[in-house]
Amino acid sequence: MKKYLYLLIVIVTFSACHRNDFTVTGNVSDAEGKTLYFEATQIDKIVTLDSIKLKSDGKFTFYAPKTEFPEFYRLRLDSSYIHFAIDSTETVAFHTSGKSFTDYSVEGSEENKQIQEVSKAGSLLKNEVDKILSNTGTSDSIRIANAKRLLNALDQYKKTTLPIIYGNPKSKAAYFAIFQQVNGNIIFDPFDKEDSKAIRAVANAYDVYYKGSHRAKQLYNMAIASLQAERQLKQPTLLEQAKEASLIDISLPDIKGKQQKLSDLKGKVVLLDFTAYQTDYSPEYNILLAKIYKQFRDKGFEIYQVSLDNNENFWKVSASNLPWICVRDEASIYSTVANLYNVKNLPSAFLIDRTGAIQKRIASIESISGEIQKLL
Repeated sequence: MKKYLYLLIVIVTFSACHRNDFTVTGNVSDAEGKTLYFEATQIDKIVTLDSIKLKSDGKFTFYAPKTEFPEFYRLRLDSSYIHFAIDSTETVAFHTSGKSFTDYSVEGSEENKQIQEVSKAGSLLKNEVDKILSNTGTSDSIRIANAKRLLNALDQYKKTTLPIIYGNPKSKAAYFAIFQQVNGNIIFDPFDKEDSKAIRAVANAYDVYYKGSHRAKQLYNMAIASLQAERQLKQPTLLEQAKEASLIDISLPDIKGKQQKLSDLKGKVVLLDFTAYQTDYSPEYNILLAKIYKQFRDKGFEIYQVSLDNNENFWKVSASNLPWICVRDEASIYSTVANLYNVKNLPSAFLIDRTGAIQKRIASIESISGEIQKLL
């Protein structure tokens, strides 16, 4: 009798230890001897919570305390990850293989099935970006084809994720989609008009349902920064206020990281061009600029092109073979120099004479050849 009473106490005690925990369980086949890590994906760092050396059956079970608000985690095997989120004492089960760790099945959470869908879309986008970055060439046709492939790949990602975001903006999957990155670049740009709508939708939902959480505050700060950027671009600039347009200098890095100063081009006629390569107009627009550049470059003409792309990969792919000076302001729409030049739409261009004075804002690139010829 005492023996059975002892066993009952052990069972009750063990159950009590985990009654406020959530459980992550499952199995990883073909991974005997490897270590599986259970990690918390915090806003600013990754924290290892537990680990297990897998046996021949690949079974694993992890526990962690329930949190007040939704939190994000991942299982890591070597350099592969399974991302998921928890906001209760639920049990989530994952079944996968050590040979194809990210090709898994998940049970016990519909939202984590959506996170899996977002992860797959992100992997497809990354694979396409990597292929494009390796497809280098000097011809306009290759550059234009690469730019279009990048835009199409990004569009495919958003076709998958936007229904998840707008379908349930308070979901963990919606938050996860907003913060996905490819090669260190965020996919949803808080300073892009359309992307900011999705970010604000999730920010508003989290402010209502998870008010006070650190992730709600993070989204709120992003949304506010986006709104401030839009308002800043509507304010009068130094260029508008000046009676005589004189040069406002710019110093930004080119694709090799070298600082290029606009003022160093004094003595040449310069077309100062603000653009974004991650746009539908960009390939054809740059072909037109190339014709103008070829016509006048040997007569003392130069183009200083400022990219406001948030995604560095898109910029580098598109600018790598352009013959003029290409720089990028990583602040994107929040760019101080773009604000000083009153850039409200892209593309926006200015013609600068040999003395460094701004002669005019260009209304149409197609009609500037005569204006350039006058200044030369």
